[in-house]
Amino acid sequence: MTTMDGKVAIVTGATVVGGRVNIGGAIAGELVARGARVMVTDIDTNGAHALATQLSDKYGADSVSAHIADIRSESDIERLVAATLSTFGTVDTVINNAGVFPVDDGAVADIDIEVWDDVMAVNVRGAMLLTKHALPIMLAKARGSIVNTASTHAFAGDLRLTGYGASKAAVNALTVYTATQYGRRGIRCNAVCPGTTTSPPVERAPGWFREVYARHTINPSLNAPMDVARAVAFLASDDASGVNGLVMRVDGGLLAHQPFYADQVDVG
Repeated sequence: MTTMDGKVAIVTGATVVGGRVNIGGAIAGELVARGARVMVTDIDTNGAHALATQLSDKYGADSVSAHIADIRSESDIERLVAATLSTFGTVDTVINNAGVFPVDDGAVADIDIEVWDDVMAVNVRGAMLLTKHALPIMLAKARGSIVNTASTHAFAGDLRLTGYGASKAAVNALTVYTATQYGRRGIRCNAVCPGTTTSPPVERAPGWFREVYARHTINPSLNAPMDVARAVAFLASDDASGVNGLVMRVDGGLLAHQPFYADQVDVG
């Protein structure tokens, strides 16, 4: 197993929802299991603290802490980084995982500008701000790893989720720009692009939604949050020291096939 012994990570968008971890929660758990100490953060106070308690009970009280932050706010981000330094002494890894995909994020002609702006603020500005404020700590040590969570929606169009798709394409651009600007100074920045994953929000979606994505996924089933978490843990670790500026799809093969794949399977 990839080790994260001695590393300190910040994971955004990490919660327990209805007793189940979301992608951020799975990432936090995987990093702690591999030896990291983790600051989990979310705007959901109950969910973030529940996750920290769950992981602390399993791995030790000094392994996980929770800090509530709105990543749209630069002052909140500054306090998050300061809290991590106060609790754990440093920052080695940043996982920019927090994101939103609101139900009213529709087609271009229909989307409200307030919805567009909020999606961009959470999904792109939040990732940029945490990267900005963690970088000086990493640069002082000439080493650090950043992993951004993007999406397969960055690569192909949809009938809705216009803001979400555009924001995740921007996250991919932010990833390669960060890697290019700071790679020579010891900083790696990579991205994972999940497809539809059996996280709590997807589990609450109508059954037909999951069925459509399952039909177009070449793996036997949709990925679970832990499938994404393992990929993130690898990219965050020193085992991926030769990987920088990579945008990795973790989608069960959703975008690997011809558009008519599912129709061919049905025909037999």
